[in-house]
Amino acid sequence: MFQRVVKYVTTRINNVASDEGFTLLELMIVITIIAIIGGFAVSRFTSTVDKTKVTAVKTDFGTFETALEAYYLNHNSYPSTSEGLQKLMDEGLLKNKKDTLLDPWNNPYQYRYPGQFSDGPEIWSYGADGKEGGDGINADIKSWE
Repeated sequence: MFQRVVKYVTTRINNVASDEGFTLLELMIVITIIAIIGGFAVSRFTSTVDKTKVTAVKTDFGTFETALEAYYLNHNSYPSTSEGLQKLMDEGLLKNKKDTLLDPWNNPYQYRYPGQFSDGPEIWSYGADGKEGGDGINADIKSWE
């Protein structure tokens, strides 16, 4: 089937060279094929971007945990839940950028100490939807799991 299509297109291209041109139907078929291929490419790219954002959250957890350990060494305690991750910025342990405390979906990171599910502080992101729970890209990403 594919070979017949290629042969037909090749024949038509040769005919175009002799000034016959393409019909409107042929142009519509080619445009449709390009749109279908483009749709696959976009969906694949979107999936890659989502995976990259999840990886970025896990990297941020590592940054927060390092800053939390430095804070602990200075104060013999972690910041309370009410002080949150902002306390790390106030102490100069995190770079003071506008989006430092926001996850890749521009939702604030959540923080709790003492932890409910671990002995130390707990940090989490609610995922793409910014709500608790969810599946796939909307799933919560937790530092203690």
